[in-house]
Amino acid sequence: MNNLGEEIRKKRLEKGLTIDDLSKRTMLSPAVLKDIENGAFDRYEGDETYVKMYLKKISDALDMDREEVTKSYIALTEEIKQEELAEAAKEAEEEGDARAEKKSVKLEKPQFTKKASVYEDKSHIKIIRVVIALLIVALIAVLIFIAVVSTHKSIETKNYTKTSDNVTGDVKTKKDKEKEEAEKKKKASETTQETPKVAAVTFSKNANYNYNFALTDTSAETFTFKVEFVTRAWAQLQVNGKVDTDFEARVYQAGESATVTLKSADVTNMRFSNGASKGAKYYINDVQVPLTDEETNNANLTRVRFTKVASIDASQAVTNNQSPTTTQAANTSTKKSTTDNGNNN
Repeated sequence: MNNLGEEIRKKRLEKGLTIDDLSKRTMLSPAVLKDIENGAFDRYEGDETYVKMYLKKISDALDMDREEVTKSYIALTEEIKQEELAEAAKEAEEEGDARAEKKSVKLEKPQFTKKASVYEDKSHIKIIRVVIALLIVALIAVLIFIAVVSTHKSIETKNYTKTSDNVTGDVKTKKDKEKEEAEKKKKASETTQETPKVAAVTFSKNANYNYNFALTDTSAETFTFKVEFVTRAWAQLQVNGKVDTDFEARVYQAGESATVTLKSADVTNMRFSNGASKGAKYYINDVQVPLTDEETNNANLTRVRFTKVASIDASQAVTNNQSPTTTQAANTSTKKSTTDNGNNN
C-alpha cells in the first residue's frame, strides 16, 4: 500500500535530498512529506484533490512522471476503499452471528423460597415510618421557631433605630452609602477614560497585503501570530524567507484557527500564504491586522507580507477603524503592481 511512498523516498535519496531540502523545493511541510513517504494516505481522506496537487509538486522536484504518480495514487485510494468495505462487511457478519447466538440463549426465572419471618412480618417497617414522620414534624417546628425569633429581633432593632435620639458620631443611611458608591464608580470611570489604552501592536500599510508592524513593548522576547479561517483553505507561514515548521502547513477547515509564538529577535519579516483568503482574519499579539474590505473579500490565493519595525509614526498608523493617510494612498498606488506580482509568485 505504501509502494508509492517508497518510490518517492527512493527518488529523493537518489538525488541526495533530505526531507527539509524537498520541503523547500515543494513548499510543503516536512510532516506532509513524511506521511506521503510512509504511505499514510488514509490521513487525508476527503482531501484527495490537495494530495494530487502535493504529488505533482513532488514529481516535478524529483523528475518523476506526473501522470504515473497520479495513477498510482488513484489506485492506492481505490485499494483503501476496498479494504474498508471488506472490513465493514466482516464486522456486520460478526455482529449478525453474535445476535443469533444471543437469541438462542434462554434465561429461566430463578425460584426463591419465601420465609414468613422476613417477608410477612412488616411491623418494624411501620415503626421506622412513624419515627421518620415525627422527626420531620419536629424539624419543621424548630424552623418555624427560628423564623419567628429572627423576625421579632428585626422588628425590635428597627424600632430602636427610629426612636433613639442619643446616637452620636457620623451615622450614614443606606441612601448615603449608595450615593458614595455611585460617586466612586463615576470617578473611576472618568480616570479610565482619561488614560487611553495603548495597543499592543501598531500597524502601517505599504501596499495591498503588505504591512509594517511595531511591538509596543520593545523588550518583549516573543509575540504571537494568529489566523482565523472562514473558508476551507491550505495555508503556510514563512519567516525570514524560510518555512516556519512550528506553523503546520496543511489544509484548514472553516472555523479553525492557528496560533504560533515567535521570538521577537529572530523575526525580520513574515509571509503568510492562504489558498482561499476570503474572510480570513490575522492577529499579532491579539490585535487584528487592519485589512481593507477589498483585501478581506478576495477569495483567491494571497500572500500577506509583514515587516517588523522598531516604531511607527502616529501619522502613518492604521487601525480597523481608520484608512491610510493620503501619503499612504499614494504609496499604495505606486507599489500595487509590485505587490500583485509578488502575490502571483
